[in-house]
Amino acid sequence: MNYFNTPIGFVFLAIFTFLINVIFFVFTQFWEIGRASLDGFFATFRLAYIIFIPAVTMRLWAEEKRSGTIELLFTLPIKHAEAILGKYLSALGFLGVALASTFFIPLTVAVIGEPDWFLIIGGYIGAFCMGAAYISLGLMLSWLTKDQIVAFLLSVLSIFLLFLLGFDPVLEALGSLKTFAAFFSVSWHYESLARGLLDTRDIIYFISFSVLFLYLNYRSIENNR
Repeated sequence: MNYFNTPIGFVFLAIFTFLINVIFFVFTQFWEIGRASLDGFFATFRLAYIIFIPAVTMRLWAEEKRSGTIELLFTLPIKHAEAILGKYLSALGFLGVALASTFFIPLTVAVIGEPDWFLIIGGYIGAFCMGAAYISLGLMLSWLTKDQIVAFLLSVLSIFLLFLLGFDPVLEALGSLKTFAAFFSVSWHYESLARGLLDTRDIIYFISFSVLFLYLNYRSIENNR
């Protein structure tokens, strides 16, 4: 996993863990009715991902194109699809490590309270699926530019818009498109999993979302070679 070949990976991991802790312990009701509560914990991932996922994906293609190593990469005996999957799986592995670094929070609550472990498992599955979908989007956007900062900003904007699409006031403003927009909202599907409702439709949605943007990345590379 090349994220840990340089200090950048450790910096990203520290920032992510810090963001989750600050958002959860400061901006949610950790102590509720005299007991420790995980209410709001998994909602923190939706906010943290707006910054974290773009930071993880911005270099995946943009840095290769800026430095010129993209030409060397494509002279190697690997297919474009293999290069895309390699970068995607590497980012997924880093996401898994990042999520694992937050697990001490449910463990802390377990010591001083009685959390619902089924909800926790569902929440982490949902957080991983949502992160995987956003990574596929960020990977695609990273291919579109040679500038890491541009790739970062494009991903932040895209994820933020998808984040807003999960809120009722935004959906209500869409009028007759509300139901259609809600179905395609990443946040809407994540909320279902974060409540411990392991609906196969939500899993299929995230898989389809990821496959779509990986395919678009593949087609974009093919059209530019």
